[in-house]
Amino acid sequence: MNKNIFNTSKKRKLRSFFLLVFLFILATAIPPVVAEVSSPPPIVETKSPLNPRQFLQWREPPQRTGSPSMGDFQLSLSPQTWGATPRRRQAQGNARGARGAFNPSQLVQQAKELYQAQKYESALPLWDAAAKGYSQAGDNVNSAIALSNLSLTNQKLGRWDAANVAIESSLELLDSQSESNSTTLARTLDIQGKLQRETGKSAEALETWQQAAKIYQENDNVTALNQNNLNQAQALRDLGLYPRACKRILSTLSIDNISTCKQLNQLTEAQLQTKLKPITSKPSLTKVSALRNLGNLLLIIGQPKQSEQILATSLTVAPKLDSPQELSLTYLRVGNTYQALAFGEEVRSQRRQYEQQALDAYNQAVERSPSPTIKLKAQLNQLDFLIQKEEWSEAESLWMSLYPQVANFNLSLDRDNIYANINYAQNLIKVLAQEDRTIPNSLQLPTKAEIEQILVNATKQAQTLGDRRIEAHAWGTLGRLDEITSEYPAAETYTKKALNLVSNYDASDIAYQYFWQLGRIQKEQDNIPKAIASYTKAYDALQSLRSDIATINPEVQFNFRDEVEPVYRELVELDVKYAQTLEKSGNKSESKARLIQARDVVESLQLAQLNNFFREACIDANPQIIDAIDPQAAVVYPIILQDQLEIILSLPNKEPSLYQSSVSQAELEAKVKNIKDNLETAIIPAESFLPQYQEVYDWIVRPLETELSKNKVKTIAFVLDGALRNIPMSILHDGKQYLVEKYALALTPGLQLLDPKPLTALQLDAVTGGISEIRTDFPPHQKFGDLPKVPEELATIQQTGLTKSSLLNSQFTKQALKQNIVASGSPIVHLATHANFSSKAEETFILSWDGQINIKELDDLLRDETFNRKNDIELLVLSACETASGDPRATLGLAGVAVQAGARSTLATLWSVVDESTAQLMGEFYRQLQKSTTTEANKAEVLRQAQLTLIKNQKFNHPHFWAPFILVGNWQ
Repeated sequence: MNKNIFNTSKKRKLRSFFLLVFLFILATAIPPVVAEVSSPPPIVETKSPLNPRQFLQWREPPQRTGSPSMGDFQLSLSPQTWGATPRRRQAQGNARGARGAFNPSQLVQQAKELYQAQKYESALPLWDAAAKGYSQAGDNVNSAIALSNLSLTNQKLGRWDAANVAIESSLELLDSQSESNSTTLARTLDIQGKLQRETGKSAEALETWQQAAKIYQENDNVTALNQNNLNQAQALRDLGLYPRACKRILSTLSIDNISTCKQLNQLTEAQLQTKLKPITSKPSLTKVSALRNLGNLLLIIGQPKQSEQILATSLTVAPKLDSPQELSLTYLRVGNTYQALAFGEEVRSQRRQYEQQALDAYNQAVERSPSPTIKLKAQLNQLDFLIQKEEWSEAESLWMSLYPQVANFNLSLDRDNIYANINYAQNLIKVLAQEDRTIPNSLQLPTKAEIEQILVNATKQAQTLGDRRIEAHAWGTLGRLDEITSEYPAAETYTKKALNLVSNYDASDIAYQYFWQLGRIQKEQDNIPKAIASYTKAYDALQSLRSDIATINPEVQFNFRDEVEPVYRELVELDVKYAQTLEKSGNKSESKARLIQARDVVESLQLAQLNNFFREACIDANPQIIDAIDPQAAVVYPIILQDQLEIILSLPNKEPSLYQSSVSQAELEAKVKNIKDNLETAIIPAESFLPQYQEVYDWIVRPLETELSKNKVKTIAFVLDGALRNIPMSILHDGKQYLVEKYALALTPGLQLLDPKPLTALQLDAVTGGISEIRTDFPPHQKFGDLPKVPEELATIQQTGLTKSSLLNSQFTKQALKQNIVASGSPIVHLATHANFSSKAEETFILSWDGQINIKELDDLLRDETFNRKNDIELLVLSACETASGDPRATLGLAGVAVQAGARSTLATLWSVVDESTAQLMGEFYRQLQKSTTTEANKAEVLRQAQLTLIKNQKFNHPHFWAPFILVGNWQ
């Protein structure tokens, strides 16, 4: 051990890399979690014992020389004994047995007792001898059962080849006995499934467990089926299939009328507690285990508050079952949930409470666990938490105390142990990668050589285990260790070793991490073409994972913003900068190819961000060509880089073109924040801020003016990046007029999400409703004020003839709104009520009279699954919205509402404005909308005309009143 971070002859040179997608880092800074194995199958019980005549047929094996004692001679599990097959002829296995002609049933009983006492080495020869005894007696079923238990015991010892030979032999015997529908076969399949999952074959394990489940269903074995469902859920989690995993767990719990996590998320805390009462009144070990697994899954899919409630319920009943292991596992999951809640909590006092609760839960897991593995899991999670909090003294004490255990290379071969070693090394690498924080120089860490040895040993163990995924992570982590110490050739070699294991089979969730790492390493060595190629492979892997981008695998979780977005952003940066170089060298065709890729990657990032926002795969890409959408529109992609702003311009019938503005990310973000803060009030005259509006105009639009004019562009659609989403593009000023006075404007997450359909092709009518009075005694309405002009706003729409009546106040309920939407088939839905946009889906909602309509409910509310609607919703109007204060990514919620509503376009506001000006603007908007049937104006132009009426109104010409209204989606 040394007292410095590294004693190397080289000066440590840490680069500003985004952190690698580390194994075990959960989606909201949840701690690293060692793989949770499926619930172990019980020992398979033998059938009725042999009769004496059968017993006498078992011949005593030959005695070895020496002084024999119990277990001192070899019993050969020969192929002839089991029934000869080519597979078994290849198997070599000797087992120690008991001297003399013991009844196999007695051997089974002894083996069971030893197994339950965790004396696996001693149990092995007894299972072996019992299998042989039953076989020689002609009892193939009981021989198969003993072999299944032999496999289970070998699994406990990490002897995977022997376990596999035993289980396959068992299944062959059962097949020969026509046991296709027996519980014995099902339990044996459970053991095989466990073996498959333990050796990294989760897809095969799932298929095996599904076969067992069919037998349990046919035999009406509910208890075994429930346990089997939990095992299936584990395999589904491995594969990133979270909705299906949730269904399996919920089928075990049998919660009244709840079969999906989406339905669960729509319950209030009180409703959920009521539905859990039957479980708490009659608890069982399986139910408690299911609650723990459900709590863990809810945390992964972004429902931490429900995770907390579910796990709290589990904790109340677990002590009644006298299962220290189940209780300690539950405390481990509770710690993870509190850590996630602490990470997302803005109130300092509450955050500190969550932090302390997390540490307390980890301590309870350590103290109560009879399993060294569970203790180690809890300590590693605690270590990750302490590192995040920069509690260096406590973290140092913990990592030093854990080192002897992790560095003990004589531990049994086990996935948990290998994951723990990699996890430990990654925690230390995170410390070493802290270049922008103050770390005490006196910190005592294992040397680099010691960390390397831990990881090299992990690769050897993974090779023995035959788990290529774990081995890939071990090599990849070695590559990361050399990357942060600038030893790039070695880093590249190790990273390629990882990729050789995973890039040629279905492991995109791992491959993308190490292609990204390889790209960073190649970039540092100034090999830009190769770096782009590696980044592109990482991007392609992420694209193949898009349906599960929010949560890929519980063992390979990540913080999306820091560990997925950078893959996209860094590839875009490489593309656009390399495009400039190629352009200067005259290679225009390759330069255009790089720009096209950059544009496509920007759009894909928008989709990935929205999928991550929803925590489920809800968005399908539908690539569009701009020429087919609008021949008079331009699509502008401002891309924020650290040192400059890149702008890609797409025009109909033209290749994309690239422009630059010399403004740093820090300067741009500071300017945008200042503009946004001042736009949200009308206190300071607009003239005072015109220079700032002009400056942003010069950065984004000024370079494009010539092309926009030459191509007679009438509409600009912006695909905005980062902080630019927080201000309306309409306020940009060229020194003479606002941008909205020159062009119709719209925002879009990208052309991939557009469904072109001109508004003029529709019969216009609307469903309208809203709230003018707030229920002061109703908790969901707290923190909101009355909207007295809403009746006037709704009446104005009614006067246009687009609607006959409106749902106002007590009429504006969720059910009434849904009924009106379904019955009318109207293409326009106008909601004059408070709405809140946040970067968190659970904090994005629309206010109704009877509660808050959250983002998950919106889909059910606005979409009709019975196909009774005549048209899709063409336009959703939310006229009293605001983005969450202090949330720089709150506009994700706005885009999320637009997508979840199923509407082609959404008109909303970035901040709350007085409802008098809103009523005027909305009245003009609908008058212009009616005229569009003859003027053929698109929706962006209709909004523009409405905004111009306020700009010309001296009372409301400050941008505060007209600028927050933005159109998202299809502008036609």
